[in-house]
Amino acid sequence: MAKDKRRKRGKIIGKVIAIIIFLILLYIMMPTINGWLKAPPSLEYYTIPKEMNFKFERVININADGTYTLNITIPQNNQFQKVDIKDLSNAKKKIISEYNRTVWSYPLKDNSKITLVYEGKVVAKVWHINNSLDVNAIPKSLKQQYNHNESLTIYNDKEHTYVKEVVINPYAFKSTTEKLTKNDTNVIQKLRTIYNVIVDNFHYVSERSGAPSTAVETWNRGSGDCDELSFVFVSMARSIGIPAWVDYGLVYTHGTWSPHAWVGTVVPTKNGLINVEIDTTVEVGKQNYGLGFLIRYADRLTEWQDDGNSSHLTSYYTFIEGHYNHLTYSENVNIFYSNQTGKISIPVNGTQFPQWLMIVIIAIIIIGVFVAIIKI
Repeated sequence: MAKDKRRKRGKIIGKVIAIIIFLILLYIMMPTINGWLKAPPSLEYYTIPKEMNFKFERVININADGTYTLNITIPQNNQFQKVDIKDLSNAKKKIISEYNRTVWSYPLKDNSKITLVYEGKVVAKVWHINNSLDVNAIPKSLKQQYNHNESLTIYNDKEHTYVKEVVINPYAFKSTTEKLTKNDTNVIQKLRTIYNVIVDNFHYVSERSGAPSTAVETWNRGSGDCDELSFVFVSMARSIGIPAWVDYGLVYTHGTWSPHAWVGTVVPTKNGLINVEIDTTVEVGKQNYGLGFLIRYADRLTEWQDDGNSSHLTSYYTFIEGHYNHLTYSENVNIFYSNQTGKISIPVNGTQFPQWLMIVIIAIIIIGVFVAIIKI
């Protein structure tokens, strides 16, 4: 009799200990469980390279009658890139550092050649943000810096004079964007809606010569290159109070490095403000998997980030200035190596398990384990 009581008491103590261990493990697993609920796993993933080590040579040839200045914006080191640039040219240059931009400025005459060697490393970044707040959580100072029109002052060959073109125009897009985002409750949702509108309704065209079209012209045409589509996105985001800007640089594509532009913006969260990047040209005109949304690929170098100042934006686009005639420009890129390594897995948008299903699955597992402990 005493043995049965001891055996029964032992079983009860064992179950209590098992339940305590179960509760402790459940407590430890809660952050992971919350993560599954906020960002459910997907049925389909794709991978992108984690980083790239590169070295390439950029050879610029200019033929012109007269004197002129060539302004080359040099990439700066940041959290995503580390780059060293060597100038193999004999030409004299001025190094100008202003408004978060480094410029090598070459005063040249007639026929000239500039050779630069870029070497370094770039890394990818994927932003997973599940606690986005609404626009009112964004600092007023940042809104004042960006949420306005921005223009380019360009030379009109036909009229032989300089004209100002409003390339970023939030006021023109305010009514349209407010209607499109009226059901969105936070900044991430609003940004995603704008991204979807551009990716689903526009066509990408390769970079054209001359000054870029304005956001309004690009919207009406339904197509654009990288900076023109970025102007549309930035205009729409600014129109509903989200500070956004254009990032300019180089991208490695089709076996070479070429000029590129994409979008930078901010997402307010409970833990503070997060700077993110969005590239509409990754899949514009194709099936929308979100391949350019909140992703920075390991294939690009940032040269300059638009700071909301029209004169600074014009300065970036003023690549060649001076007094010359019959100018011809050519540029060749010679690749020494471009080694991409590592992998980052990204869920395909729209293939995630529904949150309600994750709740059911997790609840069944927890209840099943608890019942099993009780019955043992």
